[in-house]
Amino acid sequence: MYKFKTLVVIFLLLIVGCTNITSDVARTIHPAPSSSLQASKLFSAASGFFTEAGYQCNAYHDPSALRCAKELRDLYIHQTQAVVEIYPRDETYPHTLVTSRWDEGLIPGEFISSEFTNPDVKAFCEYLQAQALGSCRMIK
Repeated sequence: MYKFKTLVVIFLLLIVGCTNITSDVARTIHPAPSSSLQASKLFSAASGFFTEAGYQCNAYHDPSALRCAKELRDLYIHQTQAVVEIYPRDETYPHTLVTSRWDEGLIPGEFISSEFTNPDVKAFCEYLQAQALGSCRMIK
């Protein structure tokens, strides 16, 4: 009976997983002084940029928001995904850009870094400025 209980505990440990979410600093996207950055133009630029960087983008959950996800690690026991979201905020800050890392699997959160910065988001903000579409500012 002891062996059976031990096997059940080991089996449960194998099928139970951990989910850890870590976010980067949120940013607002402001239109360039000489342009009015409409959501469709912003989403088109963002979708093209992040698709080129290996993300899968969609707007089906909410047509006023864009969500892009990229697999960073896909092991049998652990998966890591970077997620970038752009959604409307208000008149002062037309759009908000947030990014997070989702870790799911058998590696406990104590062994995963709680800090995350997404270089693709920084590159996207630089791309917006280079294209004279807008700029990103960190939310404090």
